Formats: sequence, structure tokens, C-alpha cells
Amino acid sequence: MTRLRCVTGLSVAILVLLTPVYGQQAPAPQPIEIPKAATLEGLPSIRIDSTEAATRRRVLDAAEAAKSPLKVRVRDGRFYWASRDNRLLQLNSSGPFTYLSSEPGSYIRLTRLNDRISYVEHVDMKELGSVTWWGELRIVLEK
Repeated sequence: MTRLRCVTGLSVAILVLLTPVYGQQAPAPQPIEIPKAATLEGLPSIRIDSTEAATRRRVLDAAEAAKSPLKVRVRDGRFYWASRDNRLLQLNSSGPFTYLSSEPGSYIRLTRLNDRISYVEHVDMKELGSVTWWGELRIVLEK
């Protein structure tokens, strides 16, 4: 007889989250194609502030979200972080994620599921902490 033993309650939770509902497979992330002349615009819905002492997660209302928009301009295939002093960004892909990064500790991670592109914008702060925003992104084509 084979016995299954759960080491911790967390192990069970992970198994439950990874198990497809009713035998269905979860949709796989799809590659993101970014045109050579476009603007990426996003509004965050969640903000996470982290320091060595504490981490605080907040769901943002519309007014708070409007204070921290994400904007990346694409010009001639180069990416500029318009909402962060027009810093030049490097494009990289890893598995289901597309990354736009500047210096270490500052990046934007994009993931597309079906017609929705979600993003994570992460910035390390000088005060030995970091701010991470989670939101939804749209690609605006230049005319």
C-alpha cells in the first residue's frame, strides 16, 4: 500500500492551486509582440511597499492608480521608460515572461493570457526598500 504524506499544509495548498479545475488545463501564457512604434500604457491595481522591517500591500482606487501610471514608448525598436525619466530599457524574454529592464533592481515584467496583458513594475529605492506595482497593460499603436 502506498501512503501519501503531507509535510506541511502549504504543500497541499500548492497542489490544489496547480491542479486544473475539473480536468481542464489552465491557459498558457502567450508571447507578446510589441510593434516598433507604439506606447505601452498601464494603470496599477495593487502597490506593494517593502523594506527590511515590513511589507505593505494595498489595493489602489482609481485616484491612487492614476498617480502611478506606467508608460513605455517604443521608437525605432528601442524602449524608453517614459514614466521613469525616459530611461532606456533592454528587452529580454524568459519562458512565459517578457522583461524590460534598465539598471539592476528596476524592471517591468509582462505576461499575456488570452487578450489580457498584465504587468509588474518593480523599482528598488535608495532608502533600502522597493515598490512593486501590479496592473493591466494596453498597447497603443502610433499612426
